[in-house]
Amino acid sequence: MKKNIINGAVIGLMLLGLTECAGSSADNKEQLAALEHGYRAIQMMKNPDKEVQLAAVNKSYYAIQYIKNPDKEVQLAAVEQSYHAIRYIKNPDKEAQLAAVKQSYQIIQDIKNPDKDVQMAAVKNSHYAIRYIENPDVEVVKLAQKIMLEGN
Repeated sequence: MKKNIINGAVIGLMLLGLTECAGSSADNKEQLAALEHGYRAIQMMKNPDKEVQLAAVNKSYYAIQYIKNPDKEVQLAAVEQSYHAIRYIKNPDKEAQLAAVKQSYQIIQDIKNPDKDVQMAAVKNSHYAIRYIENPDVEVVKLAQKIMLEGN
């Protein structure tokens, strides 16, 4: 308990100067150092660069929820760790969506307005995915029926 309080205080002190600045290599190093104490440090940083975002997500995919407008590569890194990360991305990139549904067809229910390609990928993973797609594309419905009838 004491250790968590001390770590929180250390992170807070480290970030005091980091919340208003962005861009310099010194700031980047300080931000990366702050992440050594835990991925949650990213929530105190304004506009962390891609390197800092990746470092946070590599510690835990949960870090993605604290990053506003995460880079496409960062989104994909988070989703590759766990498809659950897609839930925390406001406007997930198509590549991240595809990676998520390839891991779990059910996660499509957490993707707002998945396009036809994402729907198809989910159904190819399992025809049961059709249950979770709101307003599926006609071709996606046909594919799900075909897979179901073939017994795959």
